[in-house]
Amino acid sequence: MPLTLPWWLKRGPQFTVKAVVQVEVPSVTYLGEQDGPVEGTVKARWLPILSTRPEIRRAFLVRASYEGQSDVHVVLALCSTSAPDRRLIDDLRAPYAAIFSRDCALDMVFLKPAEESDIEKVCRPFYAAV
Repeated sequence: MPLTLPWWLKRGPQFTVKAVVQVEVPSVTYLGEQDGPVEGTVKARWLPILSTRPEIRRAFLVRASYEGQSDVHVVLALCSTSAPDRRLIDDLRAPYAAIFSRDCALDMVFLKPAEESDIEKVCRPFYAAV
């Protein structure tokens, strides 16, 4: 499954992408929703961005483990009717980078329908298009 992994670099009051790396992982296990006060803040900042993108149907912030790795990752999972969009990735990373360390990576994935159903078993969406 391709994941888009932005790495942050601070420039003035804005954060810009130092590198966006697409990584293939053999399999992903979704563990549960990533939620708390700080996550609620970043989710709230993402809502206006997502609501302007008609191709985004739903969004999840989920903890996941990748086959062959022992770490647990936080993944922004997007259900989209379009291919991954670099501008959307840039738009979504700015609020995240403003809240979290600029060196704190955020994994993003554009889900296929089967992957969406896997996440639904352990996590509710924080955004759903109306």
